[in-house]
Amino acid sequence: MKKETPKIPEVLEEKSLQSVLVEEDRELVRSSIYQEDLSDSNLQKLILSKCIVTRCSFPRSHMVKADFTDVRFVNCDFSNVDLSESLFHRVEFIDCKFIGSQFTNAHLSHTTFTNCVLNVSNFIDVTLKGTQFSCSSLKQVNVAHAKVKQLILDKCDIDDCSFHETSLNGVDISTCTYNSFQASQDILSGLIVSKEQAIGFARLLGLTVKEEM
Repeated sequence: MKKETPKIPEVLEEKSLQSVLVEEDRELVRSSIYQEDLSDSNLQKLILSKCIVTRCSFPRSHMVKADFTDVRFVNCDFSNVDLSESLFHRVEFIDCKFIGSQFTNAHLSHTTFTNCVLNVSNFIDVTLKGTQFSCSSLKQVNVAHAKVKQLILDKCDIDDCSFHETSLNGVDISTCTYNSFQASQDILSGLIVSKEQAIGFARLLGLTVKEEM
């Protein structure tokens, strides 16, 4: 699958997300949004298309059933945000925080997270299609009942990450770091690991690794 990046026009109109909070149709298109604080806001069914959002804060906001297409978020805070049932298509998150965020039943396609912190977030019943996490922290992230196709984990901290009823076939974690990794034996088939990591997984499977004399 060829990776797709956001299709954003060079010229954008400066707009405010605050302006759509009172609108029935919460939609912004071809917009540049900068440095807004929308903590504890109701942003349900928010629609953003062909936008760049920079230095905005959304902690504890309600973003259920949002729709993001061709959007780039830079240095934004989504901590403890509910993004359940939201759609992400050709979206980039750069230097963003998602601590404790909820992605239940969300659909992510051609979405990238670069230098992001997603610790203690939940990806339950989520679809991850052509999704990439690079140089990001995913400590204690919970992934369960997820549909995964071409998931990329590159140089991420996945310590104490848990995967439940989620196939990891073809997923490469060889560049990732962790002290513990929680996954049942039946979903490890096809997981790509480094030589050093393979020893740890052998022990996880109940094998005794004999050290060379």
